[in-house]
Amino acid sequence: MSCPIVLAADVTYAMQLATTLRSIVENNQTNWPLEVYVLSDGFSEITRAKVLDSLPRGAALIHWMPVSLGMFQEFSTLPYISKMTYVRLLLPQLVTQSVSRVLYLDADLLVLDDLTSLMKTDLEGTVVGAVLDRWDWQIKRREPGLENVPRVRDYFNAGVLLINLERWRKERISEKALEYLVQYPLTPFADQDALNVACDGLWTKLDPRWNFHDHCDKRILNMEPEQRPGVLHFAGPQKPWNSSVPNINASFYDTFRRRTCFARTLGEKVWDILQGGWFHIKEILRRSEILRQAWRCIRHPLLR
Repeated sequence: MSCPIVLAADVTYAMQLATTLRSIVENNQTNWPLEVYVLSDGFSEITRAKVLDSLPRGAALIHWMPVSLGMFQEFSTLPYISKMTYVRLLLPQLVTQSVSRVLYLDADLLVLDDLTSLMKTDLEGTVVGAVLDRWDWQIKRREPGLENVPRVRDYFNAGVLLINLERWRKERISEKALEYLVQYPLTPFADQDALNVACDGLWTKLDPRWNFHDHCDKRILNMEPEQRPGVLHFAGPQKPWNSSVPNINASFYDTFRRRTCFARTLGEKVWDILQGGWFHIKEILRRSEILRQAWRCIRHPLLR
């Protein structure tokens, strides 16, 4: 394989890490063993072994790299995002100088294709390759809720980053991103905002199939095989493992999860069904209330 893969997770994301890794190795078998760096926090030897045992023997060589989150405590994240997101900024310090490029992947995604062509992408001297974020146009128009996202030429999603480490160091990307975070510690999308500022004009657009994040509206199983994305990224709060906020691709995600050592137990499956049912009941009640209010607004003028 052209370059190592890097992921980051704290112990609360052990299942998601194992599931993402499972999807990677299953779709990149010609490149076994894959070289993988895991930037980690709170993983015991038992949990590390459980993650490794979730993969076929010999599929991956995992380098566990414990990191400290102390320097990021003053920076904010959205409720569904861990502080581990910030450790991307430490990559140039953690990865040996002999490694010229890495593929960084978030731990809330599934790899559905061979990554070789992605890894061999010509970055044309830029710092990173990334996919344009789905909110790019709304950010440019300063739509409600996105007014505080930094203005850049084009705004990328940082869940999949093909990184030229040598150029990253030369351009002082980590330092510039940290400077932005110190100045704007409450920036809406955390280090993603900071990286967009630091890499403004210095990144290459990748094919959207390498960071497909329209997972709430498009059911992957209904797509023709040749139209399916190379990387399915569950960006946003609707995670497929969270039954209290149903996701149409939850069962698809579970096909990978159940092949790990973190497969759902019978009790968890029952709980998920109850949670999903309660969600739908609340949705029915919410919509009923909206309809009642609409009817009152229509009826009252007619009674005058």
